[in-house]
Amino acid sequence: MIYTIQGFGQQLANVPQAFDAISVEPEVIFINNRIKVPHRHGHFQGVQLITKNGTEKLLVSGSSKSKAYVLSINLTTRKSESVIMLMKDPFRHAGGIQVSEPYMIVGIEDNILKTTSKVSLYNYQNNDLAKAQPSVTITREGEPKRKTAGATGLLAIEDGFLSIVANWDSRNWDFYQIDTEIGEHKFLYSFTAPEEWGGYQAINLIKDGTAIYALGFYKKDSLGTADLILVSKLESFEPIMEKIRSKTFVCKNGVDFNSAVGLQVDREGKLHIWSTQADPAKTIAINKFSQP
Repeated sequence: MIYTIQGFGQQLANVPQAFDAISVEPEVIFINNRIKVPHRHGHFQGVQLITKNGTEKLLVSGSSKSKAYVLSINLTTRKSESVIMLMKDPFRHAGGIQVSEPYMIVGIEDNILKTTSKVSLYNYQNNDLAKAQPSVTITREGEPKRKTAGATGLLAIEDGFLSIVANWDSRNWDFYQIDTEIGEHKFLYSFTAPEEWGGYQAINLIKDGTAIYALGFYKKDSLGTADLILVSKLESFEPIMEKIRSKTFVCKNGVDFNSAVGLQVDREGKLHIWSTQADPAKTIAINKFSQP
């Protein structure tokens, strides 16, 4: 269970300081969408920024009556590009996502029976995501709500990736070590969240020079809320799971943290939070909250 965590992925100089500094007022961005996006009995679920072929794009996961998908948005043209169908019935609900170069992790669940889910890693740089061909899939089955996968996080470590998978309303968090080179995964630890913790829509992992943290996002009293949780010290994975900060954000133009939300660390080591409105439309509003 203990292994050295070094290296790559989403890293800040000091995570708590960056969290304290991030603005609660957003930059509002409007996306021109002329693509028919499935949304009946579903909504946008997670959002992450990637750079591919020198172009910044947003990947937005979503659920619907019969399909789980990702919408690709070009931030240069501010237009939607394509809808990638990931899975079909019963795996119709793609939840909160996270990228850690070159992979995107997403949990896709049966949100009706609530007894099974598939947590998949897709390589978005070599077009495996566009082909809906996962590099690794963790199949989860259990009693209703226990093994769903509504929120997922991914962080590069020395021997592959550390992943977090939260179930229905993020009541239980399961940690896995994933080796993408051989396509295998190992279960590490399960955590039951305190009742007062939020029903997080998305949970993303992040680190600094001393520790690993999770940001849990949800909506409370019409405001976006993010909780900063100390997961483990950096040297080895030894769970601490302590909520150390909470912050509210002023969402605008119909955006809320019960829709797609996720973090980004830019090339200068600054923290950003991206969020969208719940449903696709001809114009899609995005809020970007940034560390100055």
